Amino acid sequence: MPLAGLIAKLVDMGDMVAGIALGEVDKLLEAGTDELFANTTVGDFLFRGIKTGAAEWMMGYALTKDRLPPVFREENGFALFNGKQDTSENECYQVETGQEDWEQHTVITKWGKDSQSLREDLSEAKTCTWTGKHCQKWWPNADADGNTGENSTC
Repeated sequence: MPLAGLIAKLVDMGDMVAGIALGEVDKLLEAGTDELFANTTVGDFLFRGIKTGAAEWMMGYALTKDRLPPVFREENGFALFNGKQDTSENECYQVETGQEDWEQHTVITKWGKDSQSLREDLSEAKTCTWTGKHCQKWWPNADADGNTGENSTC
């Protein structure tokens, strides 16, 4: 799965650097270092991590190393829920109690990575790579009605 995501991202980039990285991915596949849809256990894919094949290569390759999402960790490689079991890391919410209006009970009214960064919408929320570099807007796209920023329903 990490390899399929990498290929999709590189094709979307479409520049010379992406072409070089795609050539390296081709070498990985030809050498049998990894497969597009590798055989792995559910536990490793979701929680324990995969630190071999393409995941290992991406973590060490100069063009991808600092650009991997937070589902990569130095200690265990790629896992879909890396850092998301037994923790609320980068997740903080303000939730209505329903004390004043039962219709608002359990409605999330603010989001953020911690209590100091709570916002009423995610228009300015940022996501960073696993190394903390290369931060960008979490959702810069328009919603179904073409609205962006604080007017977006996304």
